[in-house]
Amino acid sequence: MCGIAAILAAAPDPALPAQMAGILARLAHRGPDDAAEWFAPDGRAALGQTRLSIVDLSPRGRQPMANEDGTLWLTFNGEIYNWRPLRAELEAKGHRFRSDTDSEVLLHLFEEEGEAMLARLRGMFAFVLYDTRTGRAFCARDRVGKKPLVYAEIVPEGAGEGATLAGARVAIASEIPALWRQPGLDRGVSPEGLALYFLRHLRHVPDPWTLWRGLRRLPPAHAMTIAEGRVERIWCYWEPRFDPLETVSADAFLSRFDEAVDLRRLADVEVAALLSGGVDSSAVVQAMGALGSRGIRSYVLGRDATDDELPRARRAAELFATTHREVLFDAETHHDGFVELIARHGEPIALLPLVHAFRLCQAIRADGVKVVMTGHGADEVFFGYSGHLGQAAASRAAQSLPPFMRPIVRTLAGLMPGLPEQARHGALVLGHAPGDRRAALYRSEAERLWPTILRPEARPDPAALIGAWLSAMPGAAPPAAYIDEAMVIALLSENAPSVTIAGDLPAMAAGVETRAPFLDHELLEYAFRIPWQAKLGAAKGPGDLKLFLKGALRGRLPEEILTAEKRGFGFNIQEAELLRGAWRGRVVAAFAAFDDLDGMIEPAAAERALAALDGPPEVARGAGQMVLKLYALQLALGMAKEAA
Repeated sequence: MCGIAAILAAAPDPALPAQMAGILARLAHRGPDDAAEWFAPDGRAALGQTRLSIVDLSPRGRQPMANEDGTLWLTFNGEIYNWRPLRAELEAKGHRFRSDTDSEVLLHLFEEEGEAMLARLRGMFAFVLYDTRTGRAFCARDRVGKKPLVYAEIVPEGAGEGATLAGARVAIASEIPALWRQPGLDRGVSPEGLALYFLRHLRHVPDPWTLWRGLRRLPPAHAMTIAEGRVERIWCYWEPRFDPLETVSADAFLSRFDEAVDLRRLADVEVAALLSGGVDSSAVVQAMGALGSRGIRSYVLGRDATDDELPRARRAAELFATTHREVLFDAETHHDGFVELIARHGEPIALLPLVHAFRLCQAIRADGVKVVMTGHGADEVFFGYSGHLGQAAASRAAQSLPPFMRPIVRTLAGLMPGLPEQARHGALVLGHAPGDRRAALYRSEAERLWPTILRPEARPDPAALIGAWLSAMPGAAPPAAYIDEAMVIALLSENAPSVTIAGDLPAMAAGVETRAPFLDHELLEYAFRIPWQAKLGAAKGPGDLKLFLKGALRGRLPEEILTAEKRGFGFNIQEAELLRGAWRGRVVAAFAAFDDLDGMIEPAAAERALAALDGPPEVARGAGQMVLKLYALQLALGMAKEAA
């Protein structure tokens, strides 16, 4: 686990050492144990890494790392959990290894299989592999995007499409701030990134955009090649299936789940766990113990000592015999953490549980622990949110509607602009074909929401932008059921701040690695094909949420855990309450000097959101989300100006 960096230039550049030093300095928090760099003899490439030592703690595990003859060089962030069998296979073919790391396996596997190697990898990763013989770089990101990869393609002014100029280069890093001072970087605000950020269900700028015009993120399950200082090709390498399994077995699921947990127990350092006492974290900790982990340290966050979440976590800790620690919320400390996470992320991200996770990871690191297991992803894949009940109802209705009726439904819905929100959403789902239903909802939302926030000249075309965003979702064909279509988008993009970003940003800011067994891609490929009706049963109420998962775990977990009311991470710490109270003065001060990006944002948007925060609870909840988004944006813009 680490921070990675690369600069790949079209021509020799004597400034590469100074530029790489600056990038690595801004990634030091991701790898506090070591830092190193490598420069190509021809002066056209540089790789760097800041290291958090997890596997092979010796200097032999240091990166950037080379193959036997020094023709291939690698900088890698993440963990390859199946590296041992891959290594044995490669050694049988004559490859020689100098370390006991998963990193070195990537070099030799590329020698054997080239870009096709990605299909063999089981884990979380972002890497840059540079071939000195061809001057070409091969980069990739894991299937669900657990590890980030940000890049800037910088081309001198006047260069035409496909031009190769001496100043052209691609700079890569784990985080935006590491690249902020790259010469020639376009630091203007991206209208596309800004508009997507303001969509209701998003708390971040989704891949491949960032808030900044000159910076992009490689999407999950994508690979990229770079040559002559230019991005050569980007493609999606994963095509999971969604066609339903004929038979579904709890035993088949549990064997995959146990394997995913077991693989993630392997490390040369201690592996701890987050334990709220809910189904997901309890399932992980129970499996860790059953597979042989002893003396597990577990952690939970509470609002204060009276938080009713804490006793549930204590009972789970007693059941699984963990050494348990409770970390308590503090409004001032949390605000500092919120600001720090935005500084690390390099753009706005507006989700309070990220700060909870950061606070927990700081406590974990203070205890000398570097690795922690989590239950991320289970709610998305096994349908644990109340909104999944509505999606199930829409899926049933869509399944019974003949395709020729879809345009009729769209027409009728268009004639009734006063439809309640739930009915309007249902009509949009029914009126569109598989693969376009979630996009239709977002197009409708953009058409209603963007005019209240963005000035006309700052509003992209909703159909084009949302189509481009959702087209990056992997899969050989879209799921037939609407609930599955929504699930894939939620897992890989919509809910990224709660799932994949939550597993990287707050943890790495504290120098901690998280591991999420529910996000194992082989487990996901099985779970994707479990019929949604099996996951939710009748889907009539909260008791049906995660029905399949709870049923599979019955016998492993007590009924008290399986039947407890669903409580989100930090449930008792509500953002609207915090923004009305302890954080209000800071928000008001920020809005008093509101940066509207030279007229891109409607000036009254912040005032309206702040006023609505004092309204009825159902209004205040929505207002709290918008206030936090606008506040995060103001913080990010201020930081960018200071760093420029």
